[in-house]
Amino acid sequence: MGYNNLSESGMTGSDMRSEASRIVTMIEDSIDQMTPVERRFVESMGDDFAPVSIKQLFWLRDLKDKYQ
Repeated sequence: MGYNNLSESGMTGSDMRSEASRIVTMIEDSIDQMTPVERRFVESMGDDFAPVSIKQLFWLRDLKDKYQ
C-alpha cells in the first residue's frame, strides 16, 4: 500500500469548511442512529466558523456513506 499524505488535499480551508457543512446538513436526520461518539463529532462540526482538518473531513465523508 502506498503512502497517502493526508496533509495535502488540494483544498483550501474554506473549501473544507463548506463541504463539512454540506455533509452535516445531509446526515443530520440520521443523528439518532449514530453512536454517541459519532453524534458528538457531527454536532461539533456544526460550527460554521471552526476550521476543518482533512482527517475530520474524511470522517464526515465516511459517516455520509454509512448513513445515506
